[in-house]
Amino acid sequence: MSTLVYKNADVFFAGLDLSAQLNETTLDYGAEMLDATTFGQTTRIRTGGLKTDRVSMRGFWDADTVSFQPDLTLFEEIGVDDRVVTLFPDGITEGSTGAGSGYAFKVVAMSYVPGGTVGELLAFSFTAEGRGIAA
Repeated sequence: MSTLVYKNADVFFAGLDLSAQLNETTLDYGAEMLDATTFGQTTRIRTGGLKTDRVSMRGFWDADTVSFQPDLTLFEEIGVDDRVVTLFPDGITEGSTGAGSGYAFKVVAMSYVPGGTVGELLAFSFTAEGRGIAA
C-alpha cells in the first residue's frame, strides 16, 4: 500500500472545504494481496485484488457559530455512504487543468474523534475508507 502524507493541501469532503481546519492529511492507496500459491511452490505467489483507499485527516476544532463548523458536519457523516473526498496535494490554482493534480474517491466516514491535552488547542481526527471511484 502506498501512503501519501500531505502537510499543505486543499481538502474537500462531501463538497465542503476543510482546508482551513486541517493540518495533516494522509492518503493510503493500495490493493488487496490475494494468495495464488499452488502445490510445488516454495514461496507465496501473490496477485493483486480489489483496490483500497483510506483517508485520515487531523485538524483543530472550530466553535465559531457564524462560519462553517467542520465538527458538526463530520460527526453527522459517520456511517454515511458515497461521500466524495477530493485532495489537491499542491493546492488549487485557478485555471489549472493539469492531469494528476488531485485525487477524488467515494468514501464511508468511519470515525470522528475530538480531543486533546489540557493547555493545547482542541484537535480532532477524521477517517474514511473508500467505497468506490468518484463519478
